[in-house]
Amino acid sequence: MTMPAQVPLGECVPPNTRHAVSVSLPTWEDNVDYEKGDPRVLGRMRCLSFIYNQAPKQQESTLPPYALPKPGQVRIVQYMAEPVNKKAAALDAMSAVLDQHVAIYCVLFPEDLFPLAKQYWQHTGNGISGRLADYCLHIERVNEECELDASPHYRASGSGARRGTVSETTPEAVSPVIAAGADLEADAYLEERFGRNVSAKYAAEMKSALRRRIAGALTEDEQKHGAQVERGVAGLSTDDVFLTATGMSAVFFAHQALLQMRQAKSVCFGFPYTDTLKILQKFGPGAYFLGNGEGNDYDELERILELHTQDGKEPILAIFTECPSNPLLKTADLPRLRALADRFGVALVVDETIGSFANIDALGWADIVVSSLTKVFSGDSNVMGGSIVLNPSSALYTQLHSAMEVAFEDLMWCEDAIFLERNSRDFMRRVVKINHNALVIAELLHSSAKVANVAYPKFTTSENYQRIMRPTADAGYGGLLSVVFVGGERASQQFFDSLLCCKGPSLGTNFTLASPYTILAHFTELEWAAQYGVSANLVRISVGLEPQAELVSMFQAALDAISEA
Repeated sequence: MTMPAQVPLGECVPPNTRHAVSVSLPTWEDNVDYEKGDPRVLGRMRCLSFIYNQAPKQQESTLPPYALPKPGQVRIVQYMAEPVNKKAAALDAMSAVLDQHVAIYCVLFPEDLFPLAKQYWQHTGNGISGRLADYCLHIERVNEECELDASPHYRASGSGARRGTVSETTPEAVSPVIAAGADLEADAYLEERFGRNVSAKYAAEMKSALRRRIAGALTEDEQKHGAQVERGVAGLSTDDVFLTATGMSAVFFAHQALLQMRQAKSVCFGFPYTDTLKILQKFGPGAYFLGNGEGNDYDELERILELHTQDGKEPILAIFTECPSNPLLKTADLPRLRALADRFGVALVVDETIGSFANIDALGWADIVVSSLTKVFSGDSNVMGGSIVLNPSSALYTQLHSAMEVAFEDLMWCEDAIFLERNSRDFMRRVVKINHNALVIAELLHSSAKVANVAYPKFTTSENYQRIMRPTADAGYGGLLSVVFVGGERASQQFFDSLLCCKGPSLGTNFTLASPYTILAHFTELEWAAQYGVSANLVRISVGLEPQAELVSMFQAALDAISEA
């Protein structure tokens, strides 16, 4: 696995990947300036995975004047993407994705409401994907070409000449339709790596394969490819697996399903990824936050659960926790949380993204397990997805399944499902190598006198992690670790700037990826995060598949770059 040592500021990570899920922020200063909104950094952003920068083109070209809201109003407009000339579209690889229309919804609002709209989009993860946006834009171009072809004036004047088109009299008269999507097809050609993807018409089968892979119910042929894993829960089937468009969407829909059962507060146990806490706090009656996730927080959790059994109090709805947590890599005592959940009749929801079901058995203790499939399950950093798995052994299973049927909507775009299925075929084999690589790097950093602390499941709440570790030789501690240096911000900056790997948000990539996590996730609340042990100087590292000797050399060089005080 070889990646460029330093991807230029603002470029996609991985490079030349249209739908990359990370963007390069190669220096500490770049990350700080990004959070400050510095034009030096924002003006260099070329990655499409955040605010999709093609959307304004779509809005300007497709929305009629009457759709635009009056000043101060908010309006939701349904946009239907459907080829006008299906015969022509059928000859176009980009248009022959579906046999029916696609509906998306455009939310139009005053500019001053953008921060609020962005929060919803960011927290819930329910915005359209880049590939779906590309599809809608492409269908619009196909329709424009067909309309021009149908115009007598257009045909008579010959004004339809375009790059790659042929004469109207030739059998290839519909080729302008194909030419209209030439740029997108070129992107698809590069991204699919010379045709390794299956056709989009098999998207439904790919979603079924994903559910089987996650449930551990694979066919014999699939098992031969090394993707098999037993989930250890009797009765688990693909009907218990729900695919979502993003990892945050999995958390959002799980919470919404629980709220279908009962409108009540939840408890967030441990310091989670920032948007998980925001979902629990903003969508519904609110949540208690026990951010340390160890020690006295267990007693406080029991006190809260007990308090809500008293007269006039609505019982707590659910306990949410990550195993391990991001970025502190703490693992909750799941048997203890399970006992409290059973005693007080609340649901236990575990996010297994960091540990992954290749390494840990969270489902055996939880009522619901959520995960971001964008991360190590995919590995290629070019597609987003998430999953919700219901435990059929749970006392709440019947209620949860009924609630999911009401609250859940399958928003995973077909092309994204295809990429995710392809990427995850070697998931288990990749996790084994990442486990080994990360362990070596964690021990290297842990042994350095320049390092104040390494957060890694082997060193952090290790008994809790080992208690839920899968009983197989290949199970390990995952690929994520966080490090804080004795020299504070100066040392963190020197180490980060000297580390010759990709730098940017996300984790679980096949290549090593680093970021000053707290700067990116909590820049406006650094003091608050510090209360829970999340240092502003923390460097989070997701170790990849590179040769181990190269990784050791790279990290040792970054350590050597830290000067003495």
